[in-house]
Amino acid sequence: ELNYRKKYIAFEKHRQLLSMQIQKSGLKLWINLKKGQLDDPKHLAKDVSNIGHNGTGDYEVSIKDTEHLEYIMSLIKQTLRPHQSK
Repeated sequence: ELNYRKKYIAFEKHRQLLSMQIQKSGLKLWINLKKGQLDDPKHLAKDVSNIGHNGTGDYEVSIKDTEHLEYIMSLIKQTLRPHQSK
């Protein structure tokens, strides 16, 4: 389900999974996982747990081209599986 917020679009399925903001230079995504829960061996996601940001979640990914789209989708899919707090 899509929910349009003032500064971003929220993607939800029983809870908010992802927030997306459209920018001139590309897309900015916030993955709704707590710090330490995302498996990101390529280190494309930025830890934003201690800084202010528009979306929900502790990880931010900027998309400027299609080079890593498949990998980014694998990061997003991690929000669908249950996580335990670390």
